[in-house]
Amino acid sequence: MLAAGSLTSGALAAEPIAVKTDDAQLKVMTFNLRYANEADPYPWSKRKSVVGEFLNERKPDIFGTQEGLYIQLVDMVEAAPDYAWLGEGRDGGSKGEFMAIFYRKDRFKVLEYDHLWLSETPRTIASKSWNTACTRMVTWARFEDKLTGKQFYFANTHLDHVSQEARTKGSQVIASAIEKLNKNLPLIVTGDFNTSQTNEQVHGIFEKLGMQDTWDVEGQKRGPLVNTFNNFKMPKKDGVRIDWIFVRPADTKVLSSEIVLPVEGEIWLSDHSPVISVIELP
Repeated sequence: MLAAGSLTSGALAAEPIAVKTDDAQLKVMTFNLRYANEADPYPWSKRKSVVGEFLNERKPDIFGTQEGLYIQLVDMVEAAPDYAWLGEGRDGGSKGEFMAIFYRKDRFKVLEYDHLWLSETPRTIASKSWNTACTRMVTWARFEDKLTGKQFYFANTHLDHVSQEARTKGSQVIASAIEKLNKNLPLIVTGDFNTSQTNEQVHGIFEKLGMQDTWDVEGQKRGPLVNTFNNFKMPKKDGVRIDWIFVRPADTKVLSSEIVLPVEGEIWLSDHSPVISVIELP
């Protein structure tokens, strides 16, 4: 299901970009929003304007979010109207958390999209398997970049936070879906994978698909490695990195990667730090 008012209104409002270039960069982000829980130290009612300011300042071109509820996604495009989004709630329709894909509506055209549930029956809405604590899913889309004329795929997911079996099997569902896509087109995968980058049963599945983790590319880091799940506390240096951005093919240029650090004394964006990579598709 497409987000109500997102693609349609975006398509009507967007004007083609006249100047084309073959080497346009993409600023890609993965961002666990933290669902709207008013009991949090920084509830969504306080964070939503800060998130809007962040988007308008940092201007990611395309990004995947996790945990966002429908009202949060609506709030975001109201605060940052350059964006449209697509997705479906993990419980169906507008219900539950979304694995939404946000994109600059003046730059990208959505050509197709789909949703799969990370279960033994991926086409069954809200289905669960493998002792997963929550319903999990993946959303993917094929885009055309109006700036370059290039097409590419973008997938966004959120793996289970309890069951290693669910993370492994869920990654296999995603891998199976990726294998069915046009291998001649570049692919970007974002998500909260809820496990360390050293987990070969999860991270390794995507590496076997010929994908590279943008953070692992040498010489492009802008800032320190810290734990990307901060739990509304200052993150620890050399911490566990559970929010990843993968790209394929291997000759995709990764120009920079950054884990956005919270600032003490200010309202935090989320209990996760956004991860931003600037890439150049082949």
